[in-house]
Amino acid sequence: MRFWSNFFAGSFLIGLIFLAFTVESLTGYSFDFQDTENILLSPGLSHWFGTDSLGRDLFTRVFYGARVSLFVALFSSMLTMIFGISIGLIGGWLEGWGDAVIVRAIDIVQSIPSFLLVSLFCLFFQDLFGMGGFDFKTLFAIGISISLVHWFNVAKVTRGQTKQMKSLDYVLAAKALGATPFRILCLHLLPNMRGTLLALFTLQIPASILYESMISFAGYGLQSPQVSWGILLQEGWRSLSEFPHLLLLPALVLFMTVLSFQLLLFRR
Repeated sequence: MRFWSNFFAGSFLIGLIFLAFTVESLTGYSFDFQDTENILLSPGLSHWFGTDSLGRDLFTRVFYGARVSLFVALFSSMLTMIFGISIGLIGGWLEGWGDAVIVRAIDIVQSIPSFLLVSLFCLFFQDLFGMGGFDFKTLFAIGISISLVHWFNVAKVTRGQTKQMKSLDYVLAAKALGATPFRILCLHLLPNMRGTLLALFTLQIPASILYESMISFAGYGLQSPQVSWGILLQEGWRSLSEFPHLLLLPALVLFMTVLSFQLLLFRR
């Protein structure tokens, strides 16, 4: 059973990445091509997911939007790990008030609803960078907004492992030989945490995909005519009662993506 679930999840993710970069050449439609003679078509042979209110091919837009969603997810996950590992290492190594300040900061961030924080950060960066277009500053702003909210889980794990490992014999020996704290943290402690940290990194990816979708759905991320899964869900929501495929098919691909990550990560 585990083999087939892993096979399904891996095959889906490989196919998703392949389609994300080849879908326009496969379908013959660009993500923003408008065919006003074929608007709001139901799924069929010519348009596998149908078309939207402007005659744009929904299949192309769904998998083209995967580029944005996956890029933001990977970028924000890497930033989350950088923030969380750095803060966790410092907190775990320090004693007294330094560690207490970091612990209180983690508690404060964790007590605030995460989506509210992400939305506020996105609004701040929207004014700072002029978000909305498909460019690096917009993707950077979305990624850093997500990472500024998610870092505390990584920091808590890293801090706990640092406190546990810094009293081990090989760390004490390194101290006795005159190694600096930076050298001990980077060359002795971090390599022994890589399994746990890799698992945390992969857990961040599906969570970041969902957050990017929610941010764009709420109107704080990329804006139409650009495309991401959140924008597609936002557009489909407006016509759910009359044309449910505009919402259900992008939502299905999003669900299958998150499910595939979960099946690969939580193997039993």
